[in-house]
Amino acid sequence: MDRAPLTPRSCELGDELRTLRERFARGVEFAKTLDWDPSKVSNIERGKVHPTDVDLAQYLTACGKDRSWITDFIGRYRLAFEPYFAREPTNSTTIVFAERTTTAITGYGGPTIPDLFRTDAYTEHVLQQTEATPEQIQSAIRSQQERRCILRAPRRPACVFYVNETTVRAQLGDDRIRMDQLELLKRMSWALRVVPAGKELSSSSGFTLYEYEKMPATTVVDCDVARVFVQDDAATSRCRRVLAILDDTALNHSESRDLFSQLLTDEYVTAIAVASGERPDASSR
Repeated sequence: MDRAPLTPRSCELGDELRTLRERFARGVEFAKTLDWDPSKVSNIERGKVHPTDVDLAQYLTACGKDRSWITDFIGRYRLAFEPYFAREPTNSTTIVFAERTTTAITGYGGPTIPDLFRTDAYTEHVLQQTEATPEQIQSAIRSQQERRCILRAPRRPACVFYVNETTVRAQLGDDRIRMDQLELLKRMSWALRVVPAGKELSSSSGFTLYEYEKMPATTVVDCDVARVFVQDDAATSRCRRVLAILDDTALNHSESRDLFSQLLTDEYVTAIAVASGERPDASSR
Protein backbone atom coordinates (compact mmCIF):
# COMPACT_ATOMS: atom_id res chain seq x y z
CA MET A 1 0.00 0.00 0.00
CA ASP A 2 1.57 3.26 -1.15
CA ARG A 3 0.87 6.79 0.04
CA ALA A 4 -0.28 8.74 -3.00
CA PRO A 5 -1.48 12.29 -3.74
CA LEU A 6 -5.17 12.72 -3.04
CA THR A 7 -7.46 13.00 -6.05
CA PRO A 8 -11.18 13.80 -6.19
CA ARG A 9 -11.81 10.28 -7.51
CA SER A 10 -9.82 8.57 -4.73
CA CYS A 11 -11.77 10.62 -2.17
CA GLU A 12 -15.05 9.65 -3.83
CA LEU A 13 -14.25 5.93 -3.90
CA GLY A 14 -12.86 6.07 -0.36
CA ASP A 15 -16.15 7.59 0.76
CA GLU A 16 -17.98 4.76 -1.02
CA LEU A 17 -15.89 2.26 0.97
CA ARG A 18 -16.64 4.07 4.22
CA THR A 19 -20.38 3.96 3.52
CA LEU A 20 -20.17 0.20 2.92
CA ARG A 21 -18.10 -0.40 6.04
CA GLU A 22 -20.41 1.59 8.34
CA ARG A 23 -23.18 -0.93 7.68
CA PHE A 24 -21.09 -3.57 9.43
CA ALA A 25 -18.85 -2.03 12.05
CA ARG A 26 -17.00 0.96 13.39
CA GLY A 27 -13.58 1.67 11.97
CA VAL A 28 -11.64 0.25 14.94
CA GLU A 29 -13.75 -2.92 15.08
CA PHE A 30 -13.46 -3.35 11.33
CA ALA A 31 -9.68 -2.98 11.50
CA LYS A 32 -9.51 -5.72 14.15
CA THR A 33 -11.54 -8.02 11.90
CA LEU A 34 -8.95 -7.56 9.14
CA ASP A 35 -6.01 -7.54 11.56
CA TRP A 36 -5.12 -4.06 10.30
CA ASP A 37 -4.03 -0.92 12.08
CA PRO A 38 -7.04 1.46 12.37
CA SER A 39 -5.06 4.16 10.55
CA LYS A 40 -4.92 1.92 7.48
CA VAL A 41 -8.72 1.78 7.31
CA SER A 42 -8.93 5.55 7.85
CA ASN A 43 -6.35 6.39 5.19
CA ILE A 44 -8.02 4.16 2.58
CA GLU A 45 -11.44 5.65 3.30
CA ARG A 46 -10.06 9.19 3.03
CA GLY A 47 -8.37 8.42 -0.30
CA LYS A 48 -4.93 9.21 1.12
CA VAL A 49 -3.23 5.95 0.16
CA HIS A 50 -3.25 3.64 -2.84
CA PRO A 51 -4.26 0.21 -1.47
CA THR A 52 -3.24 -2.96 -3.25
CA ASP A 53 -5.79 -5.13 -5.02
CA VAL A 54 -5.41 -7.63 -2.16
CA ASP A 55 -6.18 -4.90 0.41
CA LEU A 56 -9.33 -3.93 -1.46
CA ALA A 57 -10.41 -7.56 -1.88
CA GLN A 58 -10.00 -8.18 1.86
CA TYR A 59 -11.86 -4.99 2.73
CA LEU A 60 -14.77 -5.67 0.39
CA THR A 61 -15.02 -9.34 1.34
CA ALA A 62 -15.41 -8.25 4.96
CA CYS A 63 -18.26 -6.01 3.74
CA GLY A 64 -20.02 -9.04 2.23
CA LYS A 65 -19.38 -8.28 -1.44
CA ASP A 66 -19.08 -11.10 -3.99
CA ARG A 67 -16.26 -11.68 -6.47
CA SER A 68 -17.99 -9.93 -9.37
CA TRP A 69 -18.64 -6.77 -7.34
CA ILE A 70 -15.09 -6.77 -5.99
CA THR A 71 -13.57 -7.17 -9.46
CA ASP A 72 -15.64 -4.26 -10.78
CA PHE A 73 -14.67 -1.99 -7.88
CA ILE A 74 -10.97 -2.81 -8.16
CA GLY A 75 -11.16 -1.96 -11.87
CA ARG A 76 -12.64 1.44 -11.04
CA TYR A 77 -10.18 2.07 -8.22
CA ARG A 78 -7.13 1.46 -10.40
CA LEU A 79 -8.01 4.64 -12.30
CA ALA A 80 -8.47 6.79 -9.19
CA PHE A 81 -4.87 8.02 -9.08
CA GLU A 82 -4.38 8.53 -12.81
CA PRO A 83 -3.41 12.11 -13.81
CA TYR A 84 -6.29 12.18 -16.33
CA PHE A 85 -9.70 10.74 -15.51
CA ALA A 86 -12.96 11.13 -17.46
CA ARG A 87 -16.55 10.96 -16.25
CA GLU A 88 -19.85 11.33 -18.08
CA PRO A 89 -20.66 15.01 -18.72
CA THR A 90 -23.87 14.70 -16.66
CA ASN A 91 -22.15 12.97 -13.71
CA SER A 92 -21.62 15.41 -10.85
CA THR A 93 -20.56 13.14 -7.97
CA THR A 94 -16.79 13.34 -8.46
CA ILE A 95 -16.82 17.12 -8.77
CA VAL A 96 -18.49 17.38 -5.36
CA PHE A 97 -15.34 15.86 -3.89
CA ALA A 98 -13.21 18.26 -5.92
CA GLU A 99 -15.10 21.17 -4.34
CA ARG A 100 -15.36 19.81 -0.80
CA THR A 101 -11.93 20.89 0.49
CA THR A 102 -10.83 23.43 -2.10
CA THR A 103 -9.39 26.74 -0.95
CA ALA A 104 -9.67 28.53 -4.31
CA ILE A 105 -11.75 28.02 -7.45
CA THR A 106 -10.98 29.81 -10.71
CA GLY A 107 -12.91 28.96 -13.85
CA TYR A 108 -13.82 29.87 -17.40
CA GLY A 109 -17.32 29.06 -18.61
CA GLY A 110 -16.60 28.79 -22.32
CA PRO A 111 -19.82 28.58 -24.34
CA THR A 112 -22.11 28.35 -21.29
CA ILE A 113 -22.61 29.84 -17.85
CA PRO A 114 -20.56 27.93 -15.20
CA ASP A 115 -22.54 25.32 -13.24
CA LEU A 116 -22.48 27.13 -9.90
CA PHE A 117 -24.09 30.23 -11.41
CA ARG A 118 -26.93 28.66 -13.38
CA THR A 119 -30.61 28.75 -12.59
CA ASP A 120 -32.37 25.40 -12.66
CA ALA A 121 -34.28 26.40 -15.80
CA TYR A 122 -31.07 27.40 -17.58
CA THR A 123 -29.47 24.06 -16.72
CA GLU A 124 -32.52 22.17 -17.92
CA HIS A 125 -32.51 24.06 -21.22
CA VAL A 126 -28.77 23.48 -21.78
CA LEU A 127 -28.95 19.76 -21.00
CA GLN A 128 -31.96 19.28 -23.24
CA GLN A 129 -29.77 20.37 -26.14
CA THR A 130 -27.35 17.52 -25.32
CA GLU A 131 -30.12 14.90 -25.41
CA ALA A 132 -29.71 14.13 -21.71
CA THR A 133 -32.53 12.04 -20.27
CA PRO A 134 -35.09 13.61 -17.89
CA GLU A 135 -33.54 11.58 -15.05
CA GLN A 136 -30.06 12.88 -15.86
CA ILE A 137 -31.34 16.45 -16.03
CA GLN A 138 -33.09 16.24 -12.66
CA SER A 139 -30.02 14.61 -11.09
CA ALA A 140 -27.80 17.39 -12.46
CA ILE A 141 -30.16 20.07 -11.11
CA ARG A 142 -30.24 18.49 -7.63
CA SER A 143 -26.46 18.24 -7.59
CA GLN A 144 -26.12 21.83 -8.77
CA GLN A 145 -28.39 23.03 -5.95
CA GLU A 146 -26.30 21.16 -3.37
CA ARG A 147 -22.99 22.34 -4.85
CA ARG A 148 -24.12 25.96 -4.83
CA CYS A 149 -24.03 25.86 -1.02
CA ILE A 150 -20.25 26.21 -1.21
CA LEU A 151 -20.74 29.82 -2.34
CA ARG A 152 -22.74 30.57 0.82
CA ALA A 153 -20.45 28.80 3.28
CA PRO A 154 -19.02 30.91 6.14
CA ARG A 155 -15.50 29.97 5.04
CA ARG A 156 -16.10 29.71 1.34
CA PRO A 157 -13.16 29.32 -1.04
CA ALA A 158 -11.86 32.26 -3.02
CA CYS A 159 -13.86 32.25 -6.26
CA VAL A 160 -13.40 33.93 -9.63
CA PHE A 161 -15.24 32.76 -12.75
CA TYR A 162 -14.86 34.28 -16.19
CA VAL A 163 -17.87 34.32 -18.51
CA ASN A 164 -18.02 35.38 -22.15
CA GLU A 165 -20.07 38.46 -22.97
CA THR A 166 -21.55 36.64 -25.98
CA THR A 167 -22.62 33.81 -23.66
CA VAL A 168 -24.32 36.24 -21.30
CA ARG A 169 -26.09 37.97 -24.21
CA ALA A 170 -27.16 34.70 -25.88
CA GLN A 171 -30.90 34.38 -26.39
CA LEU A 172 -31.22 31.06 -24.57
CA GLY A 173 -34.73 29.95 -23.69
CA ASP A 174 -37.71 32.26 -23.17
CA ASP A 175 -37.82 35.70 -21.57
CA ARG A 176 -38.40 34.32 -18.07
CA ILE A 177 -35.36 32.01 -18.27
CA ARG A 178 -33.14 34.85 -19.49
CA MET A 179 -34.31 37.35 -16.88
CA ASP A 180 -33.98 34.90 -13.99
CA GLN A 181 -30.50 33.95 -15.18
CA LEU A 182 -29.41 37.58 -15.42
CA GLU A 183 -30.82 38.26 -11.94
CA LEU A 184 -28.70 35.43 -10.56
CA LEU A 185 -25.57 36.63 -12.38
CA LYS A 186 -26.12 40.13 -11.00
CA ARG A 187 -26.45 38.82 -7.43
CA MET A 188 -23.35 36.67 -7.83
CA SER A 189 -21.25 39.33 -9.57
CA TRP A 190 -18.83 39.34 -6.61
CA ALA A 191 -17.43 36.10 -8.10
CA LEU A 192 -17.91 36.84 -11.81
CA ARG A 193 -15.94 38.75 -14.43
CA VAL A 194 -17.13 39.20 -18.01
CA VAL A 195 -14.76 38.70 -20.93
CA PRO A 196 -15.73 41.36 -23.52
CA ALA A 197 -16.84 40.29 -26.98
CA GLY A 198 -13.86 40.22 -29.31
CA LYS A 199 -11.47 39.26 -26.51
CA GLU A 200 -12.90 35.84 -25.77
CA LEU A 201 -10.86 32.65 -25.97
CA SER A 202 -11.09 30.48 -29.06
CA SER A 203 -11.55 27.38 -26.87
CA SER A 204 -14.94 25.69 -27.13
CA SER A 205 -14.60 24.09 -23.68
CA GLY A 206 -14.91 25.54 -20.22
CA PHE A 207 -12.57 24.57 -17.40
CA THR A 208 -12.16 25.09 -13.67
CA LEU A 209 -9.02 25.04 -11.53
CA TYR A 210 -9.41 23.81 -7.94
CA GLU A 211 -6.59 24.50 -5.50
CA TYR A 212 -5.98 22.87 -2.11
CA GLU A 213 -3.75 23.09 0.94
CA LYS A 214 -2.84 19.39 1.13
CA MET A 215 -3.31 17.96 -2.35
CA PRO A 216 -2.26 18.86 -5.90
CA ALA A 217 -4.39 21.27 -7.89
CA THR A 218 -7.11 19.67 -10.02
CA THR A 219 -8.34 21.04 -13.34
CA VAL A 220 -11.77 19.98 -14.57
CA VAL A 221 -12.46 20.39 -18.29
CA ASP A 222 -16.06 20.25 -19.51
CA CYS A 223 -16.86 19.24 -23.07
CA ASP A 224 -19.81 17.68 -24.87
CA VAL A 225 -18.77 14.06 -24.41
CA ALA A 226 -17.00 14.03 -21.02
CA ARG A 227 -15.98 15.85 -17.86
CA VAL A 228 -12.22 15.33 -17.56
CA PHE A 229 -10.35 15.58 -14.24
CA VAL A 230 -6.68 16.49 -14.61
CA GLN A 231 -3.91 16.37 -12.00
CA ASP A 232 -0.88 17.06 -14.13
CA ASP A 233 1.66 19.82 -13.46
CA ALA A 234 2.08 20.74 -17.13
CA ALA A 235 -1.68 20.98 -17.68
CA THR A 236 -2.10 23.02 -14.51
CA SER A 237 0.59 25.46 -15.68
CA ARG A 238 -1.18 25.90 -19.03
CA CYS A 239 -4.45 26.64 -17.24
CA ARG A 240 -2.77 29.24 -15.06
CA ARG A 241 -1.37 30.97 -18.15
CA VAL A 242 -4.83 31.08 -19.73
CA LEU A 243 -6.35 32.43 -16.52
CA ALA A 244 -3.67 35.13 -16.40
CA ILE A 245 -4.72 36.24 -19.89
CA LEU A 246 -8.36 36.35 -18.81
CA ASP A 247 -7.43 38.36 -15.73
CA ASP A 248 -5.83 40.99 -17.98
CA THR A 249 -8.72 41.23 -20.46
CA ALA A 250 -11.91 40.73 -18.41
CA LEU A 251 -14.05 43.47 -16.91
CA ASN A 252 -13.72 43.85 -13.16
CA HIS A 253 -16.51 42.73 -10.81
CA SER A 254 -18.17 46.16 -10.66
CA GLU A 255 -18.12 46.60 -14.44
CA SER A 256 -19.48 43.09 -14.88
CA ARG A 257 -22.34 43.84 -12.47
CA ASP A 258 -23.15 46.99 -14.46
CA LEU A 259 -23.34 44.92 -17.65
CA PHE A 260 -25.67 42.37 -16.04
CA SER A 261 -27.87 45.22 -14.79
CA GLN A 262 -28.04 46.84 -18.23
CA LEU A 263 -28.90 43.57 -19.96
CA LEU A 264 -31.55 42.83 -17.35
CA THR A 265 -33.07 46.29 -17.85
CA ASP A 266 -33.13 45.69 -21.61
CA GLU A 267 -34.97 42.39 -21.05
CA TYR A 268 -37.61 44.07 -18.88
CA VAL A 269 -38.07 46.91 -21.37
CA THR A 270 -38.54 44.41 -24.17
CA ALA A 271 -40.97 42.30 -22.14
CA ILE A 272 -43.07 45.36 -21.28
CA ALA A 273 -43.08 46.48 -24.90
CA VAL A 274 -44.22 43.06 -26.09
CA ALA A 275 -46.92 42.89 -23.41
CA SER A 276 -48.26 46.29 -24.48
CA GLY A 277 -48.33 45.26 -28.12
CA GLU A 278 -45.41 47.42 -29.19
CA ARG A 279 -42.63 46.19 -31.43
CA PRO A 280 -39.35 46.08 -29.40
CA ASP A 281 -36.35 47.98 -30.73
CA ALA A 282 -33.92 45.30 -31.93
CA SER A 283 -30.97 47.59 -31.18
CA SER A 284 -31.73 47.38 -27.46
CA ARG A 285 -31.22 43.60 -27.37
